[in-house]
Amino acid sequence: SLLSRQATNMSRPRSDTNPNDDSPSPRRQQQRQHMRDHPSVRALDAATVDKIAAAAVSRGGSDHLVRDQLLHATVRRSHNPVPVVDPENAPLSPQGGAVPIASAPGFRPKNKVSIVGCGQVGLAIAYSLLNRNAVGALALCDIDEEKLLGEAMDLRQGSAFYSRVRIDASSDYAVTADSDLVIVTAGTARRPGETRLDLVARNAGIVRSIVPKILDANPHGPAICIVSNPADVMTAVAARAALPYNLPPGRIFGSGCVLDSSRLRSLIASTFDVATSSVHGFVIGEHGDSSVPVWSSISVGGSNLIPPGGRPNEAHRAMHADVVRSGAEVIKRKGHTNFAIGLAVARIAEAVLKDERTFLPVSTCVRGYAGVKQDVYLSVPCCVGATGVVRVIDLFLTEDEADAFRASADAVWKCQEECWRAWPSEASKM
Repeated sequence: SLLSRQATNMSRPRSDTNPNDDSPSPRRQQQRQHMRDHPSVRALDAATVDKIAAAAVSRGGSDHLVRDQLLHATVRRSHNPVPVVDPENAPLSPQGGAVPIASAPGFRPKNKVSIVGCGQVGLAIAYSLLNRNAVGALALCDIDEEKLLGEAMDLRQGSAFYSRVRIDASSDYAVTADSDLVIVTAGTARRPGETRLDLVARNAGIVRSIVPKILDANPHGPAICIVSNPADVMTAVAARAALPYNLPPGRIFGSGCVLDSSRLRSLIASTFDVATSSVHGFVIGEHGDSSVPVWSSISVGGSNLIPPGGRPNEAHRAMHADVVRSGAEVIKRKGHTNFAIGLAVARIAEAVLKDERTFLPVSTCVRGYAGVKQDVYLSVPCCVGATGVVRVIDLFLTEDEADAFRASADAVWKCQEECWRAWPSEASKM
């Protein structure tokens, strides 16, 4: 029968192998020799091997494996794509350009995001981006290169569980080249008991020095999102530092009140036991103590939280006070905030990389908005796309909301004005 013949064939020893001999069979030896002697195989010189091996190691590959493949051809070789030819005008030729797999053209990903400053917040942003499958390339830049390389290695080792992403890490700003979006989180973090505005003196100099390095490495002028606290003042500092580069307005913006809005929405959603995605509305103004909830914009499932023409009561004001204190409460308990801001900035990055033109309350220049006279950056609903802030929505604010917004601008300007006074003159730089 057919089954008995198959069983007989399976039990019969192969004529070209010795079951007691571990050495390669003559047929296998012949195949290996044919692979090495193939006329289209290109021998690689030592310098080329070193270059390919260095590139593999930089992206987290094995130096041993790539050299073994390149020098000894222990891994089956590949070949370049074979073109179709017109047989009447050109003779058919064998496969050409056979090369080791490791020497194929390098991976050129799209949607590159660079993160400058890889502390708790920067790494939370990186982790959130990977889990949202939002990026094709991620560049990490920080002054502590040894720790940074360890962080990059840790992230790469989980690459089986997210879409392919190239992760590079260096203290050299060249690693950020060709970015679609650069996220700046560099600076010192808030200490327990500090407000965001207390950080101005420490972080202004850091941001002022970082921006030119980013733009020198990215002359095309990518979108730049400032997360360093105090976010609104640091965004203004970054924009002023970028003036010599003539970037279009809106190219530099801050993460602003995207997180504040999320905190308020999540608090309302938890109160009513509904999905946070069903709660809509904005918090505007400073990312901090003087933020302004636009109660008229807040709705749950399409139903306004406050009836049209109504005013917030004590419960509403107490809820906003909880939102303002929430960041400090997290810092008091765990020493820093990172996960919520990481998710918020990943959402902003998605809007930029996909050119979504979605509306988010990010920080932009509000001179002239609701009567603001100062050149300050505050959060208002903005259309966010590939070039940063594309449009700014002119919200209809109640008289109370407009007054609170102007008060927020005054508070931020008071702090920002000190940075402007301390700004180094051109003469002092020479």
